[in-house]
Amino acid sequence: MSDMQKGMILYYMQEDRKKIQLEVLGMSMAITTKQLKPSDLNTQVGILAGMKNLAPSDWAQEERAPAIFCMPEIIIFSGITGRRLDEFLLSYKKAELSPTNLKAVLTPANISWTLYHLIRELSAERAQIEGNRNRSTNYGD
Repeated sequence: MSDMQKGMILYYMQEDRKKIQLEVLGMSMAITTKQLKPSDLNTQVGILAGMKNLAPSDWAQEERAPAIFCMPEIIIFSGITGRRLDEFLLSYKKAELSPTNLKAVLTPANISWTLYHLIRELSAERAQIEGNRNRSTNYGD
């Protein structure tokens, strides 16, 4: 079974304990894991996931990570969907790992984005969700 068939989890974690537990969860489910590094920020996520012959995109030219950028925790799922994704997320929760707010599944729409672009998109979505949640709880006061 190739890496693309069994799926891959790309991640960046700051806590060593969390890194180890994520690696163990991946191994227990026969899912390849790959730790991301700040030096990966300007690389297309499809390439980071091991995809070959990915066409260069305009994003790689337009959107460069700043020299000083604090990389947030992120988990990216490649080739993992449906039941396997649900199983992983349930195991992650059962392991009592602190939540990772930025999570994505690689899609045809985002495989050519740089890691930095994906982080910016996920962060903006997260801020919008948090803003909506705060507004809806304020209405109940």
